[in-house]
Amino acid sequence: MSAFIFSFGAKIWRPVDFHLIKITVLNACGVDDLAKNTTIFLRRKGFDVIYFGNAAEHLEKTAIVDKLSPEMKWGKIVGKELGVANITTSIDSTRCINVVVLLGGDYDQTLTKKIFNRRLFGF
Repeated sequence: MSAFIFSFGAKIWRPVDFHLIKITVLNACGVDDLAKNTTIFLRRKGFDVIYFGNAAEHLEKTAIVDKLSPEMKWGKIVGKELGVANITTSIDSTRCINVVVLLGGDYDQTLTKKIFNRRLFGF
């Protein structure tokens, strides 16, 4: 009986391997180094950020787009770590990324303040 409970509990409380989540971070508000600093924060948490740069258009609201999971499984995990609740899905199984983070004009009210902690980046 205890083996059954243990195996069931391990399935429920098994931590997610953040390094399995492939992320692109795009700066959609024009603030210098925002995508780079967010990338550093996510990488230190263990996520696999494969690209960061500027978005083609300006956005007012920060958003996370889950590219592989209709239930937004990956986007919710990243959103929780960043403090972002605006999560959508746009399935594209041809890409090798799970999540796109779009940093909008509301980044200073939306993102976790740990990203802006200068000691985190060694300044």
